[in-house]
Amino acid sequence: MPLRSSSLRRARPLLGTFVEIRVDGNPRILSAAVDQAFAAIARVHRLMSFHDPESDVSRLNQEAYRQPVRIDPQTWAVLDRARCISETSNGAFDITVAPRLVQWGYLPESILPLPALKPNGYRAIELLTQHHVRFCEPALIDLGGIAKGYAVDVACVALERLGVRDYVVNAGGDLRVGGTAATIHIRHPRRPTTTLVLGTIRSGAVATSSAYFARKSRHDGEVHPIVAPTTTAPAQYRGSISVRAADCMTADALTKVVAVLGTSVAPTLQRLGAEAFLLSKAGEWRQLPDGANSSNRHIERDARMTADS
Repeated sequence: MPLRSSSLRRARPLLGTFVEIRVDGNPRILSAAVDQAFAAIARVHRLMSFHDPESDVSRLNQEAYRQPVRIDPQTWAVLDRARCISETSNGAFDITVAPRLVQWGYLPESILPLPALKPNGYRAIELLTQHHVRFCEPALIDLGGIAKGYAVDVACVALERLGVRDYVVNAGGDLRVGGTAATIHIRHPRRPTTTLVLGTIRSGAVATSSAYFARKSRHDGEVHPIVAPTTTAPAQYRGSISVRAADCMTADALTKVVAVLGTSVAPTLQRLGAEAFLLSKAGEWRQLPDGANSSNRHIERDARMTADS
C-alpha cells in the first residue's frame, strides 16, 4: 500500500532572518531532507557572512588586495554570478559598496581602514583559477544582496536530491517554490502589517526588497541599505520591489538593480529572464517589463490585487 503524502514545516534563525521550510511528500524522507536543507543554508551563512571573521568574505576583505585568496567553490560561484549581474546591469549591482553600508551602520565596523568607494567598483575583483580571488585595489565586499538568495537555492537542491519535489523555502521574503503552486503575499509599503496578494508561482523564485523596516535618519538625510553604486547614495525607489526569476540568487540581486534603475531596468530583466513587480506606497502595482505577454508569465496574478488583512 503506497504511503500517504505528509507535510512538515520548520523554521530556524539563519542569514540574519528566520528561514522557513515547508515540504510535502513521503513522510519517511521529509525530516532528513529538511535537516539537509538547513545544513546547506548554514554552510552558506558561514562562508559568506560579513560579520564572521573566519568567513570567505572576511578573508577576502582582509587579504585579497595583498595576495590571491583561495575560497570555497560556493563563494566563488556567487562572486561569479554577482559579476555577471553587475556587467548585465552596467554596474547597478555592485558588491563593493560595503564601505557605505558600514558608514551608515548597516554593517559592523572593520579593524581595517575603510577603502574609498572607487569608479572601478566590482571590476576590482579578479576571479582567478582554482577558486582564487584577488582585488586589484583596496576594496570591501558584502554579499548580503545576493547570498541569501543563493542559500535558498542550495536548500532547494538539497531537498530535491533527497526526492522532495513539493516545497517552499522562504528566507525573509526571498523564496523558491517547487512543483506545487504557492500564493505570494507582499507587505503594503505604507501599512507593513497588511499584505497584498502578488499571485501564485510554481517551479521558480521570488525575492522582495523594501526599505520600510530598515530606513533610518542621519544628520545628512535618510538612508536605507540599497546603495546606488554610481552616486553612493541610497537608491531612490521607496516602494516594495519583487522580482521573479528561475533561481532565487538572481531574483535577490535584481531587486537591488530595480531599486537603482527604476523603470529603465526592463532590458536587464529581459536579458536575465526575469520580471519585476513594483508596489508603490499607495498600494499600486506596476509590472516590468511593461506589457508582458500574460501567457509567458511565471507569476499568475489576480488583476484586482485585493488586500489580505
